[in-house]
Amino acid sequence: MRGRLLADAAVAGGGGGVVPIYWSQPLYMANLTIGTPPQPASAIIHLAGEFVWTQCSPCRRCFKQDLPLFNRSASSTYRPEPCGTALCESVPASTCSGDGVCSYEVETMFGDTSGIGGTDTFAIGTATASLAFGCAMDSNIKQLLGASGVVGLGRTPWSLVGQMNATAFSYCLAPHGAAGKKSALLLGASAKLAGGKSAATTPLVNTSDDSSDYMIHLEGIKFGDVIIAPPPNGSVVLVDTIFGVSFLVDAAFQAIKKAVTVAVGAAPMATPTKPFDLCFPKAAAAAGANSSLPLPDVVLTFQGAAALTVPPSKYMYDAGNGTVCLAMMSSAMLNLTTELSILGRLHQENIHFLFDLDKETLSFEPADCSSLS
Repeated sequence: MRGRLLADAAVAGGGGGVVPIYWSQPLYMANLTIGTPPQPASAIIHLAGEFVWTQCSPCRRCFKQDLPLFNRSASSTYRPEPCGTALCESVPASTCSGDGVCSYEVETMFGDTSGIGGTDTFAIGTATASLAFGCAMDSNIKQLLGASGVVGLGRTPWSLVGQMNATAFSYCLAPHGAAGKKSALLLGASAKLAGGKSAATTPLVNTSDDSSDYMIHLEGIKFGDVIIAPPPNGSVVLVDTIFGVSFLVDAAFQAIKKAVTVAVGAAPMATPTKPFDLCFPKAAAAAGANSSLPLPDVVLTFQGAAALTVPPSKYMYDAGNGTVCLAMMSSAMLNLTTELSILGRLHQENIHFLFDLDKETLSFEPADCSSLS
């Protein structure tokens, strides 16, 4: 496959790639360069993203970004992706332009984007790679928070992970809003956990052959002494870096909502702060009937008895203006065709996640994420 790491020998010899990522409200991003000589770019890190893409000039319809558009004509290492290659044909809605260059049009979480496929040298963190990527020149996207594009880590030939033929990768998200705190994406041999007693492992779930997502099975939820069993048809959880909060199938969410209300011991706000479903005045919550007792942890147990602990500081979100809200919502709000839960990034902070693609497992353990980059 095209896009192998240029530093393969170093990876095989025990090296790997370390990519510092940073919080840029409300998402995590990475800085990188593309081309020869290198042109700076920035990208949103999207765990389930299908491919790597950036805006290029000339651009017919582009959203505003902080850095200049990538100028492929100014890069001596840029090569257009020909029509008919396996890589080109793997892209949804790929077509062949009149000059024999692979064209594409894809739907992303951020909106539709289209352009041409090409290959160039990318430097991202300590990794240098020749990657096939999308050169976007027409996007129905309002904005990407100043970013130039997206680095997808999904299970597709066009993603960063797919092109590197990575057998493992990991990431660790430092708490949002922590000034100067770096998060980390680790590739290849650099992707490893400390391996303490708190490490847990659960199998990845394949819901379809063409899915770019990383899914796991939820077997139980515990809120203090309250045990909440997810319905059998709603136990699949999408691990995601784009959604901030977590979503639970409605029956499980309503049970959590009730348990939190009882534990707080104060009347919830009649009109919650958007987009949340359950909010309390901060002062009232602190002075509630049960304020002498700390709120319990939420424990999510995945297949293989892999327990992920979410403390109150993570599931009770300070929404500002003297308000705290439950950072969980019903997946019914997403209008999904199937029942699905989502593990949002707030509940992943300071947890190191390792994806072993050979063993088809996800392992995780608590960590100081800012110390890994």
